[in-house]
Amino acid sequence: MTRSTIKTKENLRQNIRKYRKEHKLTQLQLGIKTELSKDFIYDLEAGRRTPSIDVLCKLADALKVEPYELLK
Repeated sequence: MTRSTIKTKENLRQNIRKYRKEHKLTQLQLGIKTELSKDFIYDLEAGRRTPSIDVLCKLADALKVEPYELLK
């Protein structure tokens, strides 16, 4: 894995958590909004999972941001 890939994954993990907390959502509530399990959201925030493009878009929609904002 390149440094760029590692940095992008870390940004994604941190940004999902940051925007979720800004919207005062629990992992369960975000999971319900995105039709993903709470455990999947937990794994994303822990850096154990990497979302597909479709999942990234679902997360961005639920968090009211553009998908690229989750990656930067």
